[in-house]
Formats: sequence, C-alpha cells, structure tokens
Amino acid sequence: MTTAQEVIQDALAEILVQGSEAPLEASEYQSAIRMMNDFMFDLDINGTSLGYTEVSNLGDTVTLSAGLIMALKKNLAVLLAPQFGAQVDPNLQVQAAKGVKTMKKAGAFVPDRYHPSTLPIGAGNQFANGSGAYINPFFPNRQTEILRENNQVIAVEDDTSGQSN
Repeated sequence: MTTAQEVIQDALAEILVQGSEAPLEASEYQSAIRMMNDFMFDLDINGTSLGYTEVSNLGDTVTLSAGLIMALKKNLAVLLAPQFGAQVDPNLQVQAAKGVKTMKKAGAFVPDRYHPSTLPIGAGNQFANGSGAYINPFFPNRQTEILRENNQVIAVEDDTSGQSN
C-alpha cells in the first residue's frame, strides 16, 4: 500500500526537487496533497472512476491499484513543477500523457448490453438441452426493467399505447 507521502516524494524526485537537502515545508506538502486530489477528482468528474478516495494527510493510503500509482506520480510531477520552479523533461511529459491514457482505460465504464426479446440468441435446435424441454431461442424479455442511471439501461414501460383507461 502506497502512502500519499511516497507518491509526493517520488513525484518531486521526477522533477529533481530534493527534499533531503532542504526539507519541504508542511504547506508545500499540503499543496501537493491538494494538487493530487484535484487531479484525481478531475479525472473522476470527467468519467474516469478509479476508486480514489480523498487524501488529507501524508500517512493516508492512496486508493489506486498498483498499476496506476506510477501514472499518478508522473502526472503529479508535471503539475507540481511550476510550483517548485522546475523544468519538465519532455520524456516525463510523454510518460505523464501515457499515464493519463492508462488511467482512462482502467476507469472506462462499459454499460450492460441490452438485447430485445425479439432477437434470437442464436441458431440451433429448440430442444438443445437433450431433455426434450422447450428452450426459448430469444433473449429474455426485459421490458419491466427500470431505468438505472448507473448502467444506462432504458427499457420500454409495459403500457406505452398512450391510451387512457
């Protein structure tokens, strides 16, 4: 498990800001924490949900999968460079951009598939299970499913004729 302090120190090492020569002030660490939170919340609000929870102090665990920590470090380094008067190496810029692409792939939302009940599942025998029982060759009827915002499924209501009783 990676802490916020480890991420920040590694990001600063990327831009050659050495905390050991002149220890960072608490305000500088807090600024880095805010920058990290802002970056991750920006990704989240733009559709890349990675399960990140807000960090409030250096000892907090960064709740990203291990494969995404490097991407966070590279991007945080690029974001912190102006604050410390550091130059961003072009290679670091490329790595940060690749990291954002990786994060977007990891956080991509794939909605459930919806197939109408009039669509055949596939070709084959209606008694395919060998028991002689009839098997419906069509996808199940999902007309009673309610709109659920989290998976973007919209189903037709039972009575859509538009006629009043």
